[in-house]
Amino acid sequence: MSINYWVISPNVHNDASVQRWKDIIIERQNAYIGFGPDDSTGSTFFNQVKEGDIILVAQGANRNKHCYLCGIVNSSAISGEEEGTPGYAQRRELVYTLSESEISSLKLNFNGCAYGEADRIPALYKLKPWENTNDLRITTALLDAITKKRVELLMKNIKLNTERQDQIKFLWNKFKSKIKEEDKNLKAKEIDSLTEQWNLYREKLINDTFILDDYTNTLSNISRSNSMPGGYLCNFLERTTRTVLGSSKPGNAENFEVKLNNDNSTYYIKSEKKEKANKQDAENHFNNNIRELLRSIISEKDPLKKVNMVEASSYSAKQILMKLAVLDNLNDFLYIYSETILNNLYEEFIDGEESSIFSKNHQVCTVLKNLLNIDKNDKSELILLSSFLWQYSTAQAIADENNPNVIMYGSPGTGKTYAVVNNLDFVCQGDSSRYEILQFHPSFTYEDFIEGIKPKGVSKDGNIRFELVNGIFKNFCIRAKNNPRKTYYFVVDEINRANLSAVFGETLSLLEKDYRHDVSIENNSKNLIKTQYSALISELIKEDSKYKDLAYYLENGEAKFGVPNNIFFIGMMNDVDKSIDAFDLALRRRFKWIRKDCDYDVIEEETKFKNSEEFKNINNYRMACERMNNYISTDLGLGKSYEFGHSFFMKMKNIAKRKEITPNNMEVLFNLHLRPTLKEYLRSVFAESELDNKLIDSLSIFKNSIK
Repeated sequence: MSINYWVISPNVHNDASVQRWKDIIIERQNAYIGFGPDDSTGSTFFNQVKEGDIILVAQGANRNKHCYLCGIVNSSAISGEEEGTPGYAQRRELVYTLSESEISSLKLNFNGCAYGEADRIPALYKLKPWENTNDLRITTALLDAITKKRVELLMKNIKLNTERQDQIKFLWNKFKSKIKEEDKNLKAKEIDSLTEQWNLYREKLINDTFILDDYTNTLSNISRSNSMPGGYLCNFLERTTRTVLGSSKPGNAENFEVKLNNDNSTYYIKSEKKEKANKQDAENHFNNNIRELLRSIISEKDPLKKVNMVEASSYSAKQILMKLAVLDNLNDFLYIYSETILNNLYEEFIDGEESSIFSKNHQVCTVLKNLLNIDKNDKSELILLSSFLWQYSTAQAIADENNPNVIMYGSPGTGKTYAVVNNLDFVCQGDSSRYEILQFHPSFTYEDFIEGIKPKGVSKDGNIRFELVNGIFKNFCIRAKNNPRKTYYFVVDEINRANLSAVFGETLSLLEKDYRHDVSIENNSKNLIKTQYSALISELIKEDSKYKDLAYYLENGEAKFGVPNNIFFIGMMNDVDKSIDAFDLALRRRFKWIRKDCDYDVIEEETKFKNSEEFKNINNYRMACERMNNYISTDLGLGKSYEFGHSFFMKMKNIAKRKEITPNNMEVLFNLHLRPTLKEYLRSVFAESELDNKLIDSLSIFKNSIK
């Protein structure tokens, strides 16, 4: 969506009174504006004025002209004849127009502004680039007025009903309450520091003193006495700012369009397909294609204009340009750059057809700031808002209607349990009754899970008393059936440690999507079965109605069981466990399997020195972790299932006492946290006599990678 600014010229007599100017603006501002395709100038208006464009009213002349908001275009052009025009005119409906009182409050002075010798239809002219300057044109006050009206229009298009809005507000307040005040203050200080660092780059860009070395470099090539924040802009945007402004990785460093190679002398130029270009060629490409783009983005005040510049560019690493725009307009964007996340948020919150991912970012940010009453002067709240929405969106992906049964599996320490448990509160809007978490073990039985006869204390004569009771899953199913409008989540950790076929029994088939009980249909008995205890439950209910709670569903006095279609079943397991074979084929085909591997981005972003400062050599540490896992899976031949999860490597923050991770720190981490587990893994493949040498080699690979 391209946003342009247009100035409306009322076209009245040269000697018209000020009141006549005001009258014609009120009369015509929502009528025919500009001329149609028969006029060479008017055709430009017809083709270019788009929905969302800003219509201004001006006072003054030439460079002293002051602009005020007249309206925002709401519709496509409508052609039609209009008396007094040279050909065809076009009509543009405006979603916001000035009232007479608003025009009066502007204290307009139209002396010297008359155009033409007779009353004619108002005309438009496009605000020229030279007019959009600080000394007048798009002033802060005007931008505030435009933004206010855009917010009003956007809030009319939100999808959320009142109940859903209240739920999101509840989640937001609960999310904020968990954040310590000291952490909020620390984030605010970090954003102040980053802003100060960013201004060093911004000043160079504005003053045209920004050079290729400021844009792309290698850290080893940076002079410590003369280095910019992060060493150079690409690294600053990708890495230095990610702690509070989110990760905006370009996917590949080549997407920066031009980059210095590791030899510190040749350059890679993407569009020219040059892998070993000399510095002169690199400078020419940078000066002609990149520098002016960066400067134009940060020179623009209107966030939507920034959005358009980013989206219209041919620059490959759009996420990096988004980060650049975010740094320059911290109040106007979410610190989120993932296309998937932003699409999901936009789809849930806004009733619109916006295609631009960055525009979606801006619109979602605008809606949520307004909905949650975010204080734009509280920098920590703006950071927390992005964190909140990121977690909110990722939480929705735990399971979906097409795959109600999910198994999350992978190496130990990859955050399977953490990811699910941490997101349940968001998915269930803070209602803990909508989810159940338990851990399977070898002694877990059908009686624990579905139903069975279990000891219930001792009778008066000293004998053990037995009763028929419901298991934890059956009770959960009853709870979900009684609330068909809500979704429920049943979570089992270490699901493969129990004898699953015995635990599920005859209820196994009911897990399948097509065999779920549709609880939205009243008195629906389809997809219900009798269990081994159904007859006993039916008899007990006939004798005493107090046993009704034992039945999931009663049909003609017969107790039946089903799995409601509003339940999501989620299991977690480490696939290195010997008991993995407990998952037979009948069970496997009923679940969607999601693998969780070591997330090296998490290691890099979350492994901090004290006071949440980044270790100086965190990049080297990340690579050391990758080499360690590659050695285990490939060189030792154990496979990916035996790699270490990121939680193992994140323990470094409690080991390193200096801001730089040392080889000695690596050895401590290996001996305390990696060695015991790795030794057990190796026992399944190598002879006992080989274990020590394999462990020594593993330590060497890990330790020496940090040098």
